[in-house]
Amino acid sequence: MIVVVNVDGSLVQHPLTCLGSFNREEEGWRRDNDWVWRRDGEEDEDILWMVDEEEKKKGNSFLVNLEERTGGGIFTCHSLDRTLLKNTTVLVKHMDEQKRILEGSTTTGYMKCSTRNYQGEFHCSWKFTTKRVGNVMSVRVARYYHHQPFQCIPTTLLEQKGANGLSDAENISCSVDASGQQWTCSSSSGQSDIMCSVNSSGLGVSCVDRQYCPYAEETDRITLTIYMRTNYLLEEYSQRFYLSEIVKPDKVSINKVNSSTIEWRYPVSWNSPTSYFPLSFQVKEIKGRERKNGCTCDSPCTKVHTTKSSQWSVKAKVMVCVRAQDALCDSHWSDWTEYRHNKGNQRRKQEKKKEQKQKFVSQ
Repeated sequence: MIVVVNVDGSLVQHPLTCLGSFNREEEGWRRDNDWVWRRDGEEDEDILWMVDEEEKKKGNSFLVNLEERTGGGIFTCHSLDRTLLKNTTVLVKHMDEQKRILEGSTTTGYMKCSTRNYQGEFHCSWKFTTKRVGNVMSVRVARYYHHQPFQCIPTTLLEQKGANGLSDAENISCSVDASGQQWTCSSSSGQSDIMCSVNSSGLGVSCVDRQYCPYAEETDRITLTIYMRTNYLLEEYSQRFYLSEIVKPDKVSINKVNSSTIEWRYPVSWNSPTSYFPLSFQVKEIKGRERKNGCTCDSPCTKVHTTKSSQWSVKAKVMVCVRAQDALCDSHWSDWTEYRHNKGNQRRKQEKKKEQKQKFVSQ
């Protein structure tokens, strides 16, 4: 069993029981249908508590002290012959913006999410700080229909204490595969069915909304929450977005039409028909020495044009860079595709080759 306890910096005391649950009104511990009353801390002397394999006390109850980032651990209770009765891992969840395990901030965000088209697939990635590295403990992915979140956390995995609970929303079925890396969550109404897989590197997650329709208006944002564990600390990171906000087309493909014209094609991965999913393009012309810097050149003399056309007239000694963006929303631009026009160089090579041929014939 895993218990997550929210702390805010002050001392938090969380009770654990071995054979039942604590009743605060009666100040006793319930074991099945019987009451086990506390008498000077000597109740149930036949139960032994150990913390991280170190013997701590006897009795049915154990009070865990949590403060700041300390107090978590593995708490086990045993019979006197050391037979294991219950195993509980206590994790501390503390929102400390100064000591986060992932790079970023509340302003810039901790995860970067993108999708290459409108097929319902998306990917989110993150980077660990140089001081701390952790593991993805669980993933929660949601589309909000009537304010009900779709949560990808097995009901038997976590017990949340305090605010912002992880309890399952109504009519939601969630599961994780045997590897613990693939999370699936769906609603009984069939409105949402989202599957996410944690990358083998542990630095990202790839998801697909299997109920997503690219031709319908996207009315509800996706909420992706990653729970990151390091030792006995748990940190929560969330990102909310429409797919239209994070879409980033793949690079376009440029072909030469003739000596003075090039054309480019929509990325193969982009949705069709293109009339329904139009792209707009930026064309950057780079001249002279600036060409050595490639498409990253952003000098004041560099010209950038916006067009919906897929053709462009080029001149000698000019490098052309093209990138694409969804024409219907202000989302991410694709990476640049570079084209170097060498008409002048080719002409000189042909003339030099001709001169060498004439010289050989004259000899």
